[in-house]
Amino acid sequence: MNILFFGNASNRIAAIRYRIGTFAHMLKEEGHVCTICLPLSMEEEERYFGEASALEKLWLLFKVALRRIAQLRHVPRADVIYFRGRLFPYGPPVLERLICFLNPRTVFDIDDAIWEPPAHVDSIFLRLVDYGWTRKMARCCRGAVVGNETLAAYVRPINPNVTLIPTCIDMERHEEKTCETQDHVILGWTGLKDNLGYLEPIEAVLQDLAREHGVVLHIATGKPPYTLNGVTVENESWCLEREIDYLQKADIGLMPLHDTPRARGKCAFKALQYMAVGTPVVLSPVGMNAEVVTDGVDGFHATTPEEWHDKLTRLIVDRELREKMGRAARETVQTRYSHEVYYPVLKKALIKVYKRE
Repeated sequence: MNILFFGNASNRIAAIRYRIGTFAHMLKEEGHVCTICLPLSMEEEERYFGEASALEKLWLLFKVALRRIAQLRHVPRADVIYFRGRLFPYGPPVLERLICFLNPRTVFDIDDAIWEPPAHVDSIFLRLVDYGWTRKMARCCRGAVVGNETLAAYVRPINPNVTLIPTCIDMERHEEKTCETQDHVILGWTGLKDNLGYLEPIEAVLQDLAREHGVVLHIATGKPPYTLNGVTVENESWCLEREIDYLQKADIGLMPLHDTPRARGKCAFKALQYMAVGTPVVLSPVGMNAEVVTDGVDGFHATTPEEWHDKLTRLIVDRELREKMGRAARETVQTRYSHEVYYPVLKKALIKVYKRE
């Protein structure tokens, strides 16, 4: 097959690397032709979401529009066209509909409840986002690939040809960490800076644990640095080359979430990454998070501040428990959430769209 992938971001975003990049590589190894079209380079994207002025952002958006128009040349000869999110960040899916008209063998992919406004983001540009994009694409495309059952339940009434594929983990890249003796236990969080707001419900717990056990909080994200009174915070500016280092450095991974419609659509990717390198996690059992971790086996669920304090304390004071849960966590990811597990599922979905079965 000749498969054309349209990504909605640069390779800096995990969904591009793990939802299309790794799968495209596996398809190529089987002899398929794969073309990946992205809107921005990593450097351009960092500028856009970083220090770029309003004028520079408009210029970058104009470049995206021109780039997308140029990428249309790949559409006619493709056997399957795979939309990984929006082609343009704002406005209705005009280009997507044009592509579906030119070549109807299309499938779209989502790994978040993008019909809901994002949490902790305050931008005038949000007014330009088409929150009806998912429904429109479900009517326009032959099939859909979604990251979890919450997303599937939203899409299925509109388009029953839904394939569930979580955001999988590249186990060759996520090497198992070596447990070393440290003076203090490190709690880890990594992700987009806009999502740091999810730490708010457990900040008092983190302050208590810092006072009681001297824990250190390690944060890998963008600027500005995260601070919390009474807690030693090690901030690192996230970069792709050190992605695995951040995961291996933590003794315990954190994934707190508010129980909101947007959060229920998340694919537990942060937790899966920590688990893949052998780091146990404590997380809010919201949406897919509740499926990923078996409470007390390969990590812990925590809902209230008291539960967060209790579960984290148990791991902080017991190194053997951390190592045992870490090994179980890696096994969970290997057997249930790796690319090797879901590659046949994706290939079957692509063939179904190609042959219109």
